[in-house]
Amino acid sequence: MKKVFLTLAAISALYYGQAQDGNNICVWNAMNTYNTGGGAEELERAIKCADEAAVHEVTAPKAKTWFYRAQLYTLIFQNKDLKKKYGNAGLEAVKAFKKLYDINDPKFRDWEDVQNYAIPLATSLFNEGVDQFQSKNYAQAYDFFYSIKDLNKVIEGKGKKSTIDLPTALKNAAISAENSGNAAGAMAVYKDWIATAPDPNAYYRLSDAQKKAGQRDESKKTIDEAIAKYPKDANLLVGKINFFLEDSNYTAALSYVNNLIEVEPKNDGALFIKGLAFEKLGNEDSVVYYYKKAAEVNPKNDKAWNNLGAFYVNKTVPIINEMNNLGNTAADTKRYEELKKTVKELYLKGKPYLEKALEANPDDARTKQILTKINLYTGE
Repeated sequence: MKKVFLTLAAISALYYGQAQDGNNICVWNAMNTYNTGGGAEELERAIKCADEAAVHEVTAPKAKTWFYRAQLYTLIFQNKDLKKKYGNAGLEAVKAFKKLYDINDPKFRDWEDVQNYAIPLATSLFNEGVDQFQSKNYAQAYDFFYSIKDLNKVIEGKGKKSTIDLPTALKNAAISAENSGNAAGAMAVYKDWIATAPDPNAYYRLSDAQKKAGQRDESKKTIDEAIAKYPKDANLLVGKINFFLEDSNYTAALSYVNNLIEVEPKNDGALFIKGLAFEKLGNEDSVVYYYKKAAEVNPKNDKAWNNLGAFYVNKTVPIINEMNNLGNTAADTKRYEELKKTVKELYLKGKPYLEKALEANPDDARTKQILTKINLYTGE
């Protein structure tokens, strides 16, 4: 009696497993019908079967469950009508391919068929990312571009070459993340970019994203790590210089500014920063020299002309304050006239540079206002 019971139990278990595997058969039949001329409704009908197979204890561990699911959602994503209805079908396909890869079933032999679906899917995902980005759907664009990371792992992990360059996809994903306000997503992508294909631009962008997210210490570490690898990269040097300027450490900033000018002798931004650093350090001759140099390299650099003009105009502030605090005695009147002459001299020194700034940027209302004030004061 006991032996008969065990046999019946085994038969029951076998039947149970076969019954549940019917969901996979459902998916396979639907795809086969679609691929031989059936309508899109065949694929849509199979979604329920694929979803049930993905969560059931009997079919969820099976490689073919995820292979069928990956195929199904790839076909849905590539069908014009179904794609509109199931916009994330491509992403579901990637998840299924990744699950199939992670299961790593040694008995699974259909990797060539996997590649026939996965490789074209990579191209479709990239193109969808471009379309979503151009439509300003940046969050969706990020999802599609970033999904290529997982899909390429499947493709290249099995010895094939993806049609989509991963660093390019990651760059697009990061830009999409930033445009959608997804700072955490952008930083994650930049780290993947660095791990995949180290690039000074990736480090610079990661540092910038970290700074924007309030992670200043992490941002500084990223810049330092990058400069150790790429000591002559202009963007990284600018990033390092900015930290010193923010900390009012102008002496240290000058060292890196010199490195930047060595790399790019005609970098008007670097020359401008050098003038700014010397202004903070009180070295007037160097201030004038480097602001002028920056403007000579780039005549449209109105900031250099503005700062040079402001350098002289700002010197009048404490003088005018002193004038306003003077009394009515003869000595005060004499002192007032002396100070007034000094203010006029400083205004006239700054005026030519402000005029050049206005030439470079005729719409600068602030510069126009200051020049009007100077003309009224000097009577010119």
